[in-house]
Amino acid sequence: MRVIYASLMLNALALILKTYAVLHSTSSAVDAEFLHTLGDFVGSALLATGAALMFRKPSMKYPFGFGRTPYVLGLISTSIIGGFLFTISLSAGINRLVGGGAVTATQGALATLLIALVTDGAILVWAVKEHRSNSEDPAVKGTIVENLSDLVGDVAAISSVLTANPLMDAYGAFIISGILLFSAISLGYRYFNVLIGRAAPKNVVGRAVKVAVAIPGVIDVNDVKSLVIGPDQYLLIMEVEAREDASVEELERIREELRERLQDAEPRVKYLIVEFVPPRAPPATFRDLLRRIVRMGE
Repeated sequence: MRVIYASLMLNALALILKTYAVLHSTSSAVDAEFLHTLGDFVGSALLATGAALMFRKPSMKYPFGFGRTPYVLGLISTSIIGGFLFTISLSAGINRLVGGGAVTATQGALATLLIALVTDGAILVWAVKEHRSNSEDPAVKGTIVENLSDLVGDVAAISSVLTANPLMDAYGAFIISGILLFSAISLGYRYFNVLIGRAAPKNVVGRAVKVAVAIPGVIDVNDVKSLVIGPDQYLLIMEVEAREDASVEELERIREELRERLQDAEPRVKYLIVEFVPPRAPPATFRDLLRRIVRMGE
């Protein structure tokens, strides 16, 4: 979650820089890039708010806590803000293309755009580093997409200012509006995917199955259902075969041992539900289950 707060602060800095640029230029591309950054700042603010709320304790009303809050607010920002700013940016490009007019900008406006380019590049590098250590969190992936699109938008705006060509300026606004639309669709899809009940990553599910079948008393694992309940937080429901004559005490011992081993092997599993069933006919179901997990998409 550190990258979300860093992105918020740097987006605030970029917004200040581009506010100066938009006030000291007549470029439609610069106007569009200002709106782009405004959307990024509002989106980062909503994600940061969600990241703060996600640490609230679970309750009877919200038994799994508020871990999905960043994704809910992220979806709101991408669907509403992204679509709204896309429309305005596209209109700015059309107005420039139809109306023409001179494209002017002060040296200060160009300098602030160049500083914003460096700022966006810095947070992109950090986001990529965070992604390597936490590749499953869509909020981190969203930050990468956001800042990568920022870089492209910065280049389009700077190119428009340097060329001072109305046609280039209009195309620059179109490029930025396209970036806004792509970002909104891409990020919205990621958040939507989690909210409708996406499974935990396949490496987490596969590791849980291997841990379970290694426990004495476990005959097989027939099925695993999983759910993302927050960044780096997963719920697993496992159907485990045990001896038909196993006592309640033995089943409880298997359950606790599975919970302890899984906590050591995969601490991201915050909730584990184990359903015991009597043995079924061979072959071992868990082998087919592992093959299906391997084929599971990312």
